[in-house]
Amino acid sequence: MQLKKPHFQPNKIANCIVIGGMIALGKTTIANTLANHIQAAKVVCELETNDQLVELLLAKMYERSDELLYSPLFQLYFTLNRFGKYQNNCNTINPTIFDRSIFEDWLFAKHNIIRPAVFSYYNQLWNRLAKELVNKHGVPNLYVILDGDWKLFEKRLFMRNRKVEIDNFTKNQLYFQNLHRVYTGFMEAVCNDFGINYCIIDAKLPIVTIIKMILEKLKLQKLDWKFI
Repeated sequence: MQLKKPHFQPNKIANCIVIGGMIALGKTTIANTLANHIQAAKVVCELETNDQLVELLLAKMYERSDELLYSPLFQLYFTLNRFGKYQNNCNTINPTIFDRSIFEDWLFAKHNIIRPAVFSYYNQLWNRLAKELVNKHGVPNLYVILDGDWKLFEKRLFMRNRKVEIDNFTKNQLYFQNLHRVYTGFMEAVCNDFGINYCIIDAKLPIVTIIKMILEKLKLQKLDWKFI
């Protein structure tokens, strides 16, 4: 597996990497494990514990009770939240590992926001925020895109046993399938558009193998990071 470098190279590279990919493929576990191999690295998680607003919006979105209201609110909240997290943590003295990032939010919004006019507004907002991060703060040193087939996704989703996902799986099965079908290709396109070095890793590989592969790619970057 080769490190894939886009044709466009940005002016700024941030002091961070991102672990991204489809829902339930193990991003958080990999991010936390990887942090143990990079001196003083910190992980910025996708979901904060005890965030009642996130829990409410996530539940309402998956329940599909009022999609015209809650789906846009859900996407706007997550996008602005991740914008702030990236802005505040991407260039700290010590390396940061992000569990997903704003660069993935557009795809979720595309499949969640029903009204074209509302999505058009979101699309403009997302593009402005993403470009601001790229121009002012820099792109990640590496974007790890976890990939896996539908069976792996379904197995992992039920294994992690997040109640809101399990209870509403039938309502969201088509949504999950549509996301899964295009996720990796979309992320490749985003990385190429914004000039982000990336690699695609099979999520069904043992975590020891995945960590080894990521560390090998990071060492090729000649970063001023100390690996443990």
